[in-house]
Amino acid sequence: MFLTLVYMALLAMGFQASFIFVLAYVWVDIFTPQQIAFSLISSVPVSLILGLCVFVSFFRLPKDAYVKARAVTWITLLFGFWMTLTLFWAAVPGPALGKWDWAFKSVMFSALVPFFLRTRVHIEAMLWTLVISGIAHCIPFGFKVLISGGGYGKPLGLILSNHGLGEGSTLALISVCLVPMCLYLYKHQTLVPYKRAAKVMLGGFIALAVLTSIGTYARTGLIALGLLSALLIMRSKSKFTYLMVVAIGVAIVASIASDQWISRMETIGDDTEGSAMGRVAVWLWTLDYVATHPWGGSFEVYRINVSKMLLADGSTLEVTGKAFHSIYFEVLGETGVPGIICFLLLALLTRNAFARVSKRIAPPGEEWIQDAARYLLFTLYVFMAGGAFVGIGFQSFFYYLVAFGMAMTNLSNRMQAR
Repeated sequence: MFLTLVYMALLAMGFQASFIFVLAYVWVDIFTPQQIAFSLISSVPVSLILGLCVFVSFFRLPKDAYVKARAVTWITLLFGFWMTLTLFWAAVPGPALGKWDWAFKSVMFSALVPFFLRTRVHIEAMLWTLVISGIAHCIPFGFKVLISGGGYGKPLGLILSNHGLGEGSTLALISVCLVPMCLYLYKHQTLVPYKRAAKVMLGGFIALAVLTSIGTYARTGLIALGLLSALLIMRSKSKFTYLMVVAIGVAIVASIASDQWISRMETIGDDTEGSAMGRVAVWLWTLDYVATHPWGGSFEVYRINVSKMLLADGSTLEVTGKAFHSIYFEVLGETGVPGIICFLLLALLTRNAFARVSKRIAPPGEEWIQDAARYLLFTLYVFMAGGAFVGIGFQSFFYYLVAFGMAMTNLSNRMQAR
């Protein structure tokens, strides 16, 4: 009942300030109350209602010379159109339509978001929504890791099924991606009036996110944590502080890590380990498939893959219907060469947007936007690196980063024009 009341409250507030419709949609998308609650909200099309509210509100937004469609907008729309077009030659039509239904919404919704995020308050509120919605999955997982030590494939979070943030590798990556957002809010947040309490809470969020990533036993989490640690040490102003924090964190993990966790991490780079080499086999199959089907096989095409691979120890690995386990091969296999070009262009333009804003000299009192862009750039780098081993190329988190890049470009341009 509580989650139903929260949903109704957000819906009501959206009629007073339309950008709250966007926040509500993001909350429903990331937190997924409809999958967690056992009340009325589980039987209501919550995303559809909010999506329609956002779409209608878009046409009622006041005009702003600095808020306009950019190259990212048109590429996003083109990507959505191409995703739809691939359904006409789908290798597995039924499952393809099922995935297209949510993937199309993830991509197209992100094209609208930047038009609603016009101020610092909007940007910060969006960050808080992503952090709270995502960390909600880490809270039970993190505490259970402290008690039981975690484990690979164990459903210790809010979602007990193996999809979305209920899937270990996905949760491991997204939890690390939330850390830079928490660090920015720790330094610059203004919406929570109790500054000290907010910092304590955000510090706890970071600890739970790291515990969750480690506790999933997902190798993707270790790669993401390693990259984020390197970025914080090399690219931030407080290098020594982050170096000490990382060193202490590594010491703590080394002292509490179980033999099972260490054994699994040691398989990184092992060319005889079945799970990892199975992914390589699927990736090679994808390259062969796209060589003869350059437009891709549409969604869920991995279901038709059959591949054999000779391992270093002389054994033969057979793979049938194995998922892509990579954002790059997922997008390439399902949407072909045009799709991967659109996807990589979105990533590149978003990277450039964050880099440009972080390097611009902000007006006095507006230095927050430089740090916001810098930490979101770290988030993007972590996602793109960790995503090489997780098939979440059409889930919404990446497209929210794309929307942030465009929104912050708009806001930065307005600041420079003053």
